[in-house]
Amino acid sequence: MTSYRLSKLADQDLAEILRYTIQTWGMKQGASYLQLLTAVLNHILNNAVLPGSKSREDLARNCRAFRAAKHVIFYRVNGDTLEIARILHESMDFSRHIDEQAFD
Repeated sequence: MTSYRLSKLADQDLAEILRYTIQTWGMKQGASYLQLLTAVLNHILNNAVLPGSKSREDLARNCRAFRAAKHVIFYRVNGDTLEIARILHESMDFSRHIDEQAFD
């Protein structure tokens, strides 16, 4: 694959994760967590079915999930693009937040 695209919801998720992290633990930790999430996205981009990823067809067509620290990245491959639907905290009820429309 050549690139990844964040859905509107994933973009909002990322902004909220960063806002919360900076507010709670400071700018340095926020930058560090953003770096970690970016590294994981690039790792998935290089191998969408990498070890540790799980099929989540129960949530949406071709959906997969991969853990990044306390968050789970939900994605699928569409041609040469890795589509990121959501980035959710591990404690959330994923079935309430992921469906086909989450990839828009």
